[in-house]
Amino acid sequence: MLGIVAITFFIAVLMMGAALSMSLGERSDARQALRSRLDSQAGVVNEEEQTTNFMLDRRLSSIQILNDVLQRSGLVRRLALMMRQAGLRRRVGEVILYIPLLGSIGVLAGMMFTDNTALAMLFGLAGMGVPLMLVSRMRKKRARAFAAQLPEALDLIRAALQAGHSFLTALKVVADDFPDPIAQEFDTVAEEVRHGLPMREALLGLRERVPDSNVPMLVVGVLVVQESGGNLVEVLHNVSHTVRERFKLQRDVEAMTAQGRLSGLLLTCLPVIVGGLLYVILPEYFDQMLTTSAGHWMLGYCAVSILTGHLIIQRLVKIKV
Repeated sequence: MLGIVAITFFIAVLMMGAALSMSLGERSDARQALRSRLDSQAGVVNEEEQTTNFMLDRRLSSIQILNDVLQRSGLVRRLALMMRQAGLRRRVGEVILYIPLLGSIGVLAGMMFTDNTALAMLFGLAGMGVPLMLVSRMRKKRARAFAAQLPEALDLIRAALQAGHSFLTALKVVADDFPDPIAQEFDTVAEEVRHGLPMREALLGLRERVPDSNVPMLVVGVLVVQESGGNLVEVLHNVSHTVRERFKLQRDVEAMTAQGRLSGLLLTCLPVIVGGLLYVILPEYFDQMLTTSAGHWMLGYCAVSILTGHLIIQRLVKIKV
């Protein structure tokens, strides 16, 4: 009964928070639209808005108060960069609000299914880490997809340059013919340059948005040709060949280290799976472990040891190419 009341109260608070967030967001957007309309009628030109109107909205939250608070945190700005690299269209404030939400759900689930407060807190910590894990996974997946598309995109740019097109037009050709993420990133670079942003800043923005080790090589090659002169077609050919060879070598390394990565995953999951099965089949086997302080310390030591071993194995099988 207590669990049902707690869940009902939690859902009610969640709905009130969502309604308040939507209301504050609508008021903020309406206030900004009214200010822009009055400035345009009065002939006031906002130089900052005029120079950045083609850029994406960089507000961390649609709620102005929350946005002002988040702007002061370096960790939040780092999370915003991770979200841009992952290709997410959501604001950082939404992801940050998901962290306590999922943490609270984890604590409630732990309190409902177990009578142990320590386990409920562990469930809550696991729930809080889910949004960050998803963002990190999406970031890695997007960077890998970009690296796989890059050689063919460079070949198309090289062919367009040989046909007499400009570098900017070649980027638009790639954006029209290729799927995301490389189409989205190259289209962003082309639009930024078309709206007046220097080529150097647009390419440096590409390097910031794409966490791939091949992008700095491409950016440096293009900038050297743009500023010092040279044959851009030959530079792109060399970069494309290098990226292909690095991609092949990376695939070979992943194939050779697959056994080590699988062994590390098995050694990490096996104690948890065996412990969970024993707890389901023979609950009294874990009575001393769950009801005494010494047992709690032992569980914490086991968790730290398993996590440390997993990180060490992942470090050993991770080879940078």
